[in-house]
Parts: sequence; structure tokens; C-alpha cells
Amino acid sequence: MISRFACLFLIISGFSAVQAIDHSEQPIPDKFPLRVSIDGRHIEDASGMPFLMVADVAWQLLRKLSYEDGVKYFDIRKSQSFNTVLVQVLPGLPTQRNFYKTAPFINNDISKPDKAYFDHLEKIVAAASTRQLAIGLVITGKNWNTLFETQGAEAGTLYGSYLAGRLAKYENVIWIINDELSENGGNAKSVASAVRTRNAGRIIASLATCSPTAENDKVSPTDMKFVIPDSTVTVSEYASLAAWQKTIWENNRQPFLIANSEFPREITDQSALIRNQAYQSIMSSAAGFCHQSTIKNFHPTWKVNILRDGAEYIQHFVKILKGIPWEYMRPESESGMLPDSADKAQVGVFALSNKRMAMLYLPETRSIKVDFKQLTGNQFRAVWYSPRTGKRWPGAEYESVSDAIISPPDRQPEWDWILLIGAKN
Repeated sequence: MISRFACLFLIISGFSAVQAIDHSEQPIPDKFPLRVSIDGRHIEDASGMPFLMVADVAWQLLRKLSYEDGVKYFDIRKSQSFNTVLVQVLPGLPTQRNFYKTAPFINNDISKPDKAYFDHLEKIVAAASTRQLAIGLVITGKNWNTLFETQGAEAGTLYGSYLAGRLAKYENVIWIINDELSENGGNAKSVASAVRTRNAGRIIASLATCSPTAENDKVSPTDMKFVIPDSTVTVSEYASLAAWQKTIWENNRQPFLIANSEFPREITDQSALIRNQAYQSIMSSAAGFCHQSTIKNFHPTWKVNILRDGAEYIQHFVKILKGIPWEYMRPESESGMLPDSADKAQVGVFALSNKRMAMLYLPETRSIKVDFKQLTGNQFRAVWYSPRTGKRWPGAEYESVSDAIISPPDRQPEWDWILLIGAKN
């Protein structure tokens, strides 16, 4: 098999790596169980290959969807290049039920799980596994905290053991613990401890839903972290979160994903901002991207909206990143590649440590000044991608100069751009 670095050479040389390699006859290996890489920065699949996690928030899947509709949801998201979904195991409130009107516990006794409820959960997990989708399961929630605290640690342990035991054979499961509960809910910790005991070796992640203005860089006892901004987070606050992640990546030895904000706009207006935040996320050294839209609540119109909630651009996002060694690239927060202060403030830069390749994200169509002397090599070739359309344009070749002016190949004012620069020698 041709290596990804060979694919990169083909891309930089002006050829399509997708056209150069035929994977049609190659069997798809089992990806699971997933694990954290040795350097602690990204996720790997069962074979040790980097796993670019592309997750979708589907909190209310169990409560709002039948099994058949759950399968439809999985099939649509998989066709859009998602490989992970995040689901809440329990309803949002102790008074709520799943789609089949079944409560998770008999008489709200958490030591007595209702088999029918968890039969449905297991079928959903199995359907995800069949489709090679990882499924992140949030094992409890804030509104359940009082019930868990009242009934004691032993009941929590019984629930955690039951849940982990039921799903032990499904290697596509990632267990997720709410940060607030793990810090403040003593009995919620007993659930997490029981899950870890029964499913040793599986990834256990933490979930932070607080505003990024409360910059919390505490070391988590879990293996990775999901940051899902709540509905109060503004676009500027999200940018602050991504910028903050860039500044701490050197000391961050735990993979993380950041979801896009929930925007107070009509669903069709979110696409440009979702693309922008997806690239902000990956260029802050995240292990992938987490997509968040109104689909997570599965309103009656979800089957229409799922085709136009910004996720239609995820395929281009995945295609671009899988063509480069993203797992070895790091954010250039104070990059000398962009001598102009206006460029530096708006353009994201992501580069290999040896500086032989860089990826730049331009949120709008604009010319930029690039200092090629900050890269390693004497000659460079550029390739442009449109995250909006997925189209690729071969760029020009450049010498190692300090003041090259580079412009996107199309002057569409509202387009965003990816610029790949690679050393030829």
C-alpha cells in the first residue's frame, strides 16, 4: 500500500491521491477498539493507524428515534464521512422515557435497570458497530445527579457494572463521563469506576459543556476530552477557545475534540461558520472535529435538516485531512510564515515540526504574504482547496523568499480556503 506521505507527494505534485490509489479490492479492517496514541495527542484504530475522529452530537437519539430511524440516521451520517456519534444513555430527565415509552430503571431505582430499555440501547450500539461507527455513550447526566446521590454509591456501582457488562462485547463503545459530575458527584464516580473495571482498556472520555470563557485546563483522569459548547457560547468566545487550545497544546497529552457552537440562526445559515470552526478545531491540535446542530434533538424535521445542517461539508474536511499527515502537524500560534499582522490575526497555520509542509486556513478570499524562509527547503509547491466545494487547484511554485504574495485561484468573496504548501527539495 502506498504510504500517506507518498500520497502527500502526489498531492503536492499536482495529482489526486484518490485517483492514484485504488482501494476497491482492499478489505476494510476492523477499526475497534480505539486507543490513545503513544504521544497522547490523537486516537488510533486497532491496527495502530491514526483515527481522525469525526463525531456528531446525537444526544436524544434513544428518546426520540425508533430503532429503524436510528439506523437511517447512522447511514446518513456515515455517508457524510462521520465515524463517531455521541449519545446520552439516559433521558434528559428522570421522568422521561425512550422512544418506546420505557424508563431506564424500574421505579427510578438505579440498581434495577429495565431490561427492555437497555435491549434497545444494545441494538443501537450493535447497529453502529455493524457500520464501523464508534459510539460515545454519556453514562449519566446533570439532571440525574440528585437521584444518584440519594441512592448511594452501591446503586451507582450496580448500574455501571450492568451497563458495561451488557455492552462489553461491543468494541466500538467509548464511555463518556460528564466533567461536572465526576468532580462534584461522588456517586456518579462510582458508576464511572464500575464501567472502567468491567471494560478495562476501552477509552473513557470526559465531557465539558461549559463556556470556553471559563478556561479550565485541569488534568482529567480520563483518556480524552470532548468540549461541547453550550447555547450561550458566541462565535468570538469559540475563537477564544480554539486560540486557548493552541497555546496549551505543547503540554496537552490528552486527545480532545471541540464541537462547533450552537448558532442562533436558521439552520441553512450555519455552514460557513461550521467549516470555519471545524478547521479552527483541527488546527488547534484536536484529534478531529465534533459536529453539533439541531439534529441532536431530533425534531420532526430532522430527516430534511440532516442534509443541510452544515454536515454536507464534512466530506470535504475529511478528504483534505486524510491526504496529509495531520497527526504530526502542530499549530503555529506565532507563525513567522505570515509577516503581516492582519494575516496573522485571521489565517490559521498548521505545520510539520520539520517545517517541510504547512497548511493554512483562510476564512475568506484574500491575498496573503508568506515568508517561505520560515519553512525548510529551497523550492515549494502550493495546492489550493475549497472547503465549500471540495475542488482542488494546483498552485504555483515558489522559491525560498520572504515576501511572496499568494492569492486564491477564485475570487468568490464568501469562500474560505485551504492552502497546502510542501517542499519539493
